[in-house]
Amino acid sequence: MDRAERFDQEGYAGFDMEPHVVRRLSSWDDAGWRSLLVQRFDHRPADDVIDLPASRDHHFWVVTRGAGTMRVHSGDDRREDPIAPGLLGRAVPGVPTVLSYTATAPLSSVHVHLPADIVDRVSAQTRPGRPAGPGDALLAPLLRSFADAAEQRADPMYGDTAAEFLAVHLVTRDGRRRLDTPPGREDARVRKAVALMRERLADPLTLADLAAAAYLSPYHFVRVFKQATGETPGRHLTRLRVREAARLLDAGHTVTAVARRCGFSSPSHLSTAFLREFGVRPSHYRLRSRK
Repeated sequence: MDRAERFDQEGYAGFDMEPHVVRRLSSWDDAGWRSLLVQRFDHRPADDVIDLPASRDHHFWVVTRGAGTMRVHSGDDRREDPIAPGLLGRAVPGVPTVLSYTATAPLSSVHVHLPADIVDRVSAQTRPGRPAGPGDALLAPLLRSFADAAEQRADPMYGDTAAEFLAVHLVTRDGRRRLDTPPGREDARVRKAVALMRERLADPLTLADLAAAAYLSPYHFVRVFKQATGETPGRHLTRLRVREAARLLDAGHTVTAVARRCGFSSPSHLSTAFLREFGVRPSHYRLRSRK
């Protein structure tokens, strides 16, 4: 299983895209990006309905060619738009999405998956932006430019920077709040817990520690956290640790040192978590990175 397929399974468990599209680009496979998954698809002709399970990441798409009608049903949001280059769509973490379309001309699109933890971190560190006007004139060109850069095999650092920039753009446009939930007191508390996770990746953290940071009881904290992020606190913490481990392995650190710095009790514990997230063992990942 390659890394892009692993990312797809993490984002859309059990979703088989083969009947719907032909993938022409994967930034994970083609450019080695790990912070941002950018894909280019040619859609199969005919009327089609695509049921996307709840995602763990922010998912954006832009139509690059085609004609017809597209309908998107995500949570309480229902839209129907004429298909044309530049048409934008999105699926937010924790919310299943049904996408249907009737294509009257060949349809192609660019899809970008942005990890929710990057958005959370940027949201906690960024001041609110000005109130946004109608539409987002910059988002479609951004998504297309990311695909162009991946096709040109831009360095993985480009992908890391692109992910940060996209998160900043979205947060400052929409204000200092998560992009998938309405602003509120509980959401701010979840951000505090995520900030604590990032600050103490190397330290043992209990559910009680995280709940205390959010000023919630452990039971209430788990419910609120899962509602806000689409996953349990423990799973979110492990994903943060594994992604930091990948960054350190890219920088040349040993598996033993990375396990210690990322809060894993042993290299074997890191190896198990890393394999689940990326589909390869950290030792193999480090060897590929060095090559």
